[in-house]
Amino acid sequence: MGLVKGYQRKVNQQFSIHIAENNKKEELQQILELNVNVHGESVRDYINHIVINHPRKEDVLFLYIKDSNSNKIVSSISLMPLEWRFGSTTIPVCEMGFVGTLEKYRGKGLIVELNNLYERIMAETGYIISVIRGIPYYYRKLGYEFAIPLDHRMLLSLSKIPLEDLNFLEIRKANSDDINFIANNYNKFYDNYFISNVLDRDCYISKFFNDYFNEFKASTYIIETGGKSIAYFTFGKTYENLGYDIKTLHINRECSIKILQFTKEIARIENPDKVDLAVREDTDLAELICELGGVTYDSYGWQVKIPNLKVYFKKIKPILEDRIHNSDFKGLTQDLIISNYTTSYILSFNNGQICDIKMEKGYPTEISCDLKLPGSTLFKLILGDRSFKELKHIIKDALVKHESRELIDVLFPKENSYSDTYY
Repeated sequence: MGLVKGYQRKVNQQFSIHIAENNKKEELQQILELNVNVHGESVRDYINHIVINHPRKEDVLFLYIKDSNSNKIVSSISLMPLEWRFGSTTIPVCEMGFVGTLEKYRGKGLIVELNNLYERIMAETGYIISVIRGIPYYYRKLGYEFAIPLDHRMLLSLSKIPLEDLNFLEIRKANSDDINFIANNYNKFYDNYFISNVLDRDCYISKFFNDYFNEFKASTYIIETGGKSIAYFTFGKTYENLGYDIKTLHINRECSIKILQFTKEIARIENPDKVDLAVREDTDLAELICELGGVTYDSYGWQVKIPNLKVYFKKIKPILEDRIHNSDFKGLTQDLIISNYTTSYILSFNNGQICDIKMEKGYPTEISCDLKLPGSTLFKLILGDRSFKELKHIIKDALVKHESRELIDVLFPKENSYSDTYY
């Protein structure tokens, strides 16, 4: 049987592994109760929303392990499809979510077993990158690395928010008539980032018109003047319910102040002094918050895994060739060897084009490679999260040939990215 909904096989005498079916309510209910048991009651509505409203719900998979002795589901993960734009290239991405095992069954390697099935599904269905918004450190054992920005936190005293009269600006809830306005402004803004979401109409509806206000979902608002829409923003509670998550595009100072005044009206009941804000640090709103005395105190990131780097390099081949074409290395003809210390990837350039990509397993010889970055640290470079110089500062076995350093910087520059989910 293929790796489709309804798939199952025995792991051993006690456990079997499954991909949940769509039409088995009892099966999904057990998965739901497992996650509530592990993560708390707050995930109940979240999972139900994804099962019912995810714009690509037919492609959402729930993987689980059942104990044959108790006939209960004891461990599960989900695979949720995404589509991200990497420069000029669109790449199929999947998000691992709702990872959980009942306490009694932990330490038995069940998540590792589920992850193996997850990565087999990735290979069979064409997903190139997996991402997760998980707890710190744990997913490193599965080969993940923090490599794309996700959550920036700032603290701001409510008393610092300007009181100026901005009555000419009005804030209202977004409605279905605003989809085109939101989509046009969204695409214009995210074009400036290396990695960002690719959304169709159903995705925009899922992302911006859920109209829930809790720790998992946000409401969308339009800022108007004279009846004309000039900006939009999303507003909701942060995932751990400690603060407010605000997502904005390019906005002027007056709109930024208006959003903070809006926040103050909601926040001052629970937060008479300082308010915790999740605001992307490279936005106009964050710039104003800093100007008002706000302090950036924490940041987090997507955890990322690329199970097959050869496939990834093939996918971004046009990006690499374009970077070479627009550099002093135009017309490059040579082999470039990149290693993560367990596998080397040979990118063969001929007149600026990549004509072949090969792999060689094993520890690299001392002088064979142009670049060596240990393990999943390599993801941080090839996804534009950090420059080689930044990585070298903290990772001493990050090594590059002197004569290849400039070429590596051209092929893998540090880039700003702003990627998200459909909900």
